[in-house]
Amino acid sequence: MNPGPETNRVLLTHMGECIERIREYTAGDRSRFEASRLVQHAVTRNLQTLTESSQRLSDDIRTTEP
Repeated sequence: MNPGPETNRVLLTHMGECIERIREYTAGDRSRFEASRLVQHAVTRNLQTLTESSQRLSDDIRTTEP
């Protein structure tokens, strides 16, 4: 099943939220990530969620926006 435009919009929004949370958790500072297992876990989980969402995008989006 190939998702439609509304599903793509929801997935892309969700992916953007994951990116924003990662930025919030790390404050753009790698040392903050390295110093806290809690931050590492939160960032890793958001990366997993982002990856799962990206795999559910329509073929059209994945072809034009690799």
